[in-house]
Amino acid sequence: MSTRFGTRPVGTDGNDFQHRQRVAAQYQTSASYKFYLKALFGLHFTVLLALWAKVFGEIAATQFGIKSALWKRMDLPTAYPWEYVWCFSVVPIILALYAMPKNRVKPMTYAYYGQFFTGILPCSLGLGSQFPELISYIADPVNNETPTIKGSFPMVVIWFIFFLIAFQLHIFAMYFKYYLLSAWNPLPVATPIEENKDEKKTE
Repeated sequence: MSTRFGTRPVGTDGNDFQHRQRVAAQYQTSASYKFYLKALFGLHFTVLLALWAKVFGEIAATQFGIKSALWKRMDLPTAYPWEYVWCFSVVPIILALYAMPKNRVKPMTYAYYGQFFTGILPCSLGLGSQFPELISYIADPVNNETPTIKGSFPMVVIWFIFFLIAFQLHIFAMYFKYYLLSAWNPLPVATPIEENKDEKKTE
C-alpha cells in the first residue's frame, strides 16, 4: 500500500487501492457467508435427525425386526420414496464443510448442485404427491383416510410443515453457496499497473 511520506512497496504505484478494496470485500463476503451457511447446516442437520429416526426406525422394524416401544406408540406411516432420497441431503453438507476451510471451488460446486438433487428435487416430488392428500383432508377432515401419527394427527399436515422448512433451508443454502463460489472464483480484474503495462505494449 502507498503511504503519504513512507516508502512504497515494490510493484505498486499506490493507484491499485480499488483492486485491493475489491479483494478485501471478497474475503469479507466469504467469511460472512461461511458463517451463515454453517448456521443453516445446524438447522438442516436437526431436521435430518428427525427424518433419519423415522426412516431408519422403519427399516430396523421391518427388515431386522427391531421394534421399540416408542416406535409402536408413534404408529408412523410407511416412508415414501422421496424420504429416502432426502436422507442423502447430508452429502452436500459434508462437501460444503470440506470445501470451506481452504475455499475449494470444486467440492462447493458439487455441494451446490447436490443441494438441488438431494434436497429441492425430492421435496418437490413429495409436495406434488402429498398435495391431493392435503386437499382431500381439507375437504373432509372427519371421514378422510389420510395416514395419521398416533392414530389422530394427520401426517399430511406435518409433511407440509416439513416442506415449508426444508425448502427455505435448501434455497438459502444454494444462495449462500452461489455467493461463496463467486467470492472464491471471481472474474479476473486488471489492476492499474497491469493496465499501464498493456497500454505500453500497445504503444
